[in-house]
Formats: sequence, C-alpha cells, structure tokens
Amino acid sequence: MDATSEQSMVKGAREPAPISLVIPCKAEYVGLCRLVAGVVGARESLDEDVIADMKLVVTEACACFVWRPENDPLGNDPSAGSEFSDVGSLRIDFHIKPDSWEITVRDPDQRRRMSELCRCDPLSEGGLGLTIIKALVDTVEQSDSASGGSVLRLVKRLPAHPTPSA
Repeated sequence: MDATSEQSMVKGAREPAPISLVIPCKAEYVGLCRLVAGVVGARESLDEDVIADMKLVVTEACACFVWRPENDPLGNDPSAGSEFSDVGSLRIDFHIKPDSWEITVRDPDQRRRMSELCRCDPLSEGGLGLTIIKALVDTVEQSDSASGGSVLRLVKRLPAHPTPSA
C-alpha cells in the first residue's frame, strides 16, 4: 500500500486512493493492466465475476488505444529501435469507490485518437471492443480533443457490501 492509500485509510475513509499505471502503448503490456485489475478487485474483496468482467473491460479499453500503423499520425514504427520507441504511453487509473469501480484509460502524450468510426460501428476494428465494454459496465464516457487527447472512462456499479458487525 502506498503512502496516499495509507493516509486515506488513516482518516477513516473507506475509499482507497486510486491506483495509476502507465505503460507503453503496445499490445504486450495490456496483460499487465489485467493483472492490476485483478489485484485491485481482490484487495477490495469483490466478487470473482465482477473482477473477471473488469479484467475483460480493461483489456478491451486498452486495445482501443494500442499502437496500430493506421492509427499513428506520426508514422512511428515500434519495431525499429528500442522497446520503448516512440509509440507513446497509456495511463490507466483504477478507482474503487464504495458503490462503484471506475477505470479511466487515457493517452497522457495526447497522441492517440479514437476515431469516430471505431466509437460507433461494432463491425470496425475497436468497435467490437466497445460493444463488449458497454455490455459489462454501467457508464461509458468517451472524449477526444486536441487539448486533452482521448479519454475512456468506464464505471461499474457495485452491489452494497454488508458492514461487518462489531
């Protein structure tokens, strides 16, 4: 547990601090996001089905941003050069609140764009992923701007946990 989480718990808050993960925007790092989602859900003693759903959701959300040649306006080739060549990064925020689990995926470098076509068409690349996401979460918010980059915010409402009796 990091210092921010400890401070949150010391103040008597039930809500732990969000966990942020920044990864290279490459497919081989998406598995790490799944692992983090599993650990976050297990740490909060969430139902295994909810954890499995959110692992799938975070996988599909990251896939919307992962480097593909046709989506790279700069023409970068990640196979040329180092492992962290100029493909940019993804930031994934995991935040469990008392009544919901929020996952936000964003492009901190403001270089990835989710095209309008991919957002709406379930038959396009990336579109089927969004269809799966929408089936598993309660709220999907997408934004894409030149100043803020692309952001995908996903919220799953959680069932009320019974409070332990003292």
